[in-house]
Order: sequence, then structure tokens, then C-alpha cells
Amino acid sequence: MKNRLKTVIIVFRSFFVTTNVIVVLLLIASAYSDRISPVKSMLSAYLGLAFPILTIMNLCFILYWLFIQKWKYTLISLIAFLICFNAFENYFPYHKRTKEVPDNVIKVLTYNVMGFGYKAHTKDMPNPTVQYIADSGADIVCIQECALGSSRDFLTTGKLIKALSMYKYHSIIPIGTSGILKFSITVFSKYPIVKSRRIDYESVFNGSSIHELNIRGRRVTLVNNHLESFKLTTEDKSHYSAFLKNISSENFDEVRASIPQKLGNAFRIRAKQAEAVAKEIKNVDTEYIIVCGDFNDTPISYAHHTIKGNLIDSHAESGRGPGITYNENFFWFRIDNIFHSANMESLNCTVDKVRYSDHYPLWCYLQFK
Repeated sequence: MKNRLKTVIIVFRSFFVTTNVIVVLLLIASAYSDRISPVKSMLSAYLGLAFPILTIMNLCFILYWLFIQKWKYTLISLIAFLICFNAFENYFPYHKRTKEVPDNVIKVLTYNVMGFGYKAHTKDMPNPTVQYIADSGADIVCIQECALGSSRDFLTTGKLIKALSMYKYHSIIPIGTSGILKFSITVFSKYPIVKSRRIDYESVFNGSSIHELNIRGRRVTLVNNHLESFKLTTEDKSHYSAFLKNISSENFDEVRASIPQKLGNAFRIRAKQAEAVAKEIKNVDTEYIIVCGDFNDTPISYAHHTIKGNLIDSHAESGRGPGITYNENFFWFRIDNIFHSANMESLNCTVDKVRYSDHYPLWCYLQFK
């Protein structure tokens, strides 16, 4: 009886060790998956999405081995955390907030406004998204999914400019149309916008723009992005939500039938868009660079890694926690970003939890070194 029990324990422990090693290898692969283009390997894109799940699994193994006091097995997962340290620092940063913000900073806000909720803006009934931006105190505002109409039932270009009259300068670059609504990628600034243009890459309702600003005598390049979305329908998202709430083979089949093809196509399109944006950034001749926007991809993704290049991720530098910016249907990821050149420093990068859109706004202070 004792021998049989001992055999069971050995088999059980061997299973746990093997599973632990597999999770560790997948975690390491996930942490470095953003170096590989989805055009070459779709597996890398899915591994990047799995990073937080693999992190939690690895942490559970550490707690288990500590609980049963098997220290040598604990080292397996601890070594994995050390190998993936940069990825953890980028995905789950923790920084103390600066209480006394210097005077010589600028506040940058990026916000996917989801068409401003497709609501008008009047004095008696202000549009909450427009009002949030007006009250934000930001010096530069990068807006994605800016939908403007021509009738009084919608927010018009004139009404938006008037409502944000504290911004003397603006750039509204058309992206596409849907019915009577015109979509654009938009920048509002308290500092002069010297020039603006759209970055050339293929997309119907997404786009990026590049601008040169004069900020207190400094030439600053600003890039505003709205990269390719997954284009998941309400039905797709409901299947995904149902699967997470009730994990079953039936729900899994529905998710598998509707989502993977769209994910794969979007990953490949974003990869090419990211490369186009990175090429523009590489050719910038200004001393300072700020890159904002909705990347529709996680901090461990080819799009994020490619655009970031030698820039600094403001959330990784001065934010707290995972910084989730998308807030619907259990797709809880940080897909909005503010990057800056190394000759600037970010302070108090913050995700404001206001539910006026399917995205939360992201902002930070930037200080010129």
C-alpha cells in the first residue's frame, strides 16, 4: 500500500514538473514573440495574447512548490520570470505617482472616442466625451474614431472646434465615410501645428497621421495612430463573452468558428501598417518624437514592438499595473499607447476609467530633458 501511494505521488509530481516546464517554455516564447511578424508566423501573435494567462499559471506553480516546500522546483518558474523581466516590466509596471508635477511639462492625451457616442453636442446637453476632453487640461489631444456629421443630430466639425476652442490649432485628416458620418484621425493642440499629413498605408477605416509641432521653440514630431481593428461583430463578442462565462464545448465551437480568421487577418494587416509607421519615425528629422494612438494590439505584439523601436513606452515608464484601456466584452488589454523619444521623460501615465467609449482615455505628462 505504501509503495503504491509512493508511486502515485511520484507520478503526480512528475506530471506537475512536466507541465511547469511546458508553461515556462511557452511563457518565454510569449515574452519574445513580438520580434516575429504575424506575416511569417501567426503562432507568435497568439502567444503574445496569452502572456498574462501564462504569467498567472507560472505564478500558481511558484505558490504550489512553495506550499509543499520543494524549493528546487520553485527555481524553474523563478528563472523564467528573470528571463522575461523586460516583458513583465512593460506589461505590469508599478511606479509611484509624482505628487509635485514640474511646471515645464506638457500633458498629452490619447483617446479612441468611438464616434463620440454618435451624439450631438449642445450647451444644454453637452456630449460627455467632448466635455471630458475640454476639461482634461491636456496640451495635445490625439483622437481616434472621430465621427462627424453634417446634421444637428450629430456632432459637426464646427461644433467640435467650437467646443474645444481652448485648442487654437487642430488637424482633422479624413479616413473614410459611413452613411452620413465622416471618420477622421484628429489632433487638437495648444501649440502650433506646422504641418500635417496622412501616413501612406492601405486601410478603409483606419489610419495614421504625422505632424510637426512647435512646442516652446522645440520641433516635435507627433504621430497619431488608429491601426487595423479585429472587426469583430457584436455577435462575435457575445460568443466570446458567453465562452468565458460558461466554458463549454458548444461555446468554444462558436468562438472557434467566428473569431480566429478575423484575428489572423487583422494581425497581418497591422504588421504592415506598423512597419509603415516605423519607417516614417525612422526618417524623422526633429529632435523630439511623440507617438500616440489605438494600436489594437497588446504590449507584447509585433505592432507595439515595431512602432516603439527605440522610443519609450510612457506607461511602462510611469504607469501602474496592466493599464487596461479597452473595456468591453472581456477583451481586457492595454491597446492604447503614448511613446516618446529618450530625450523626454513621462510622469504619472494614467488610464482614466470613464466609460464614454469602448476605450478608456490614456494620458501622461511629458518633460523635455
